[in-house]
Amino acid sequence: MEYTAPPYAFPAQYAVLGLLADHPGHGYELRERVKAGLGEVWHIALSQLYSVLRRLESEGLVEGVREEPEGRPARTVYQTTETGERAFLSWATAPVEHVRDLRVELFAKVYLLRRVAPQRVEQLVSGQIRMLESMQRGLEKRKCLATDDAHLSALTLDYRRAQVAGTLEWLRRRKDELICQEDVT
Repeated sequence: MEYTAPPYAFPAQYAVLGLLADHPGHGYELRERVKAGLGEVWHIALSQLYSVLRRLESEGLVEGVREEPEGRPARTVYQTTETGERAFLSWATAPVEHVRDLRVELFAKVYLLRRVAPQRVEQLVSGQIRMLESMQRGLEKRKCLATDDAHLSALTLDYRRAQVAGTLEWLRRRKDELICQEDVT
């Protein structure tokens, strides 16, 4: 069964899938793992995390097993299904489409891939470089952006060009470090 992401899917569901592909866990534990691994990059409220887990379970991407440990509150431990793992890998290896989302999504993807499928990090980074190169070519061809303020149009276009060029230059320079596996715990 092939999984197709719903349009405009919030990426938190994929981060949760990646965390569960790395190691099954219950809601509070997952939140602690997000804080420890992605705390400065990605934030998720506990209530949102439980909502994401319920949605992923209803979509058949994770399975939950209720546990009742002695002397502790009952909890549901989740793990990814095969469909959930495929959905995660599809998202994680696809380049981020918008430069504005790179700071969060790209680093989350690299972090999770390094734990779940380290051999696929290079695919992501190389694909991201190709996508940015394509964006750069497209921006270089443009003379202005659609606005009735010509000066603002020129400034905004210049900003976008600089943003793509800077991100592209950084990715090319740091590619080997991003795909390095030595520091993964």
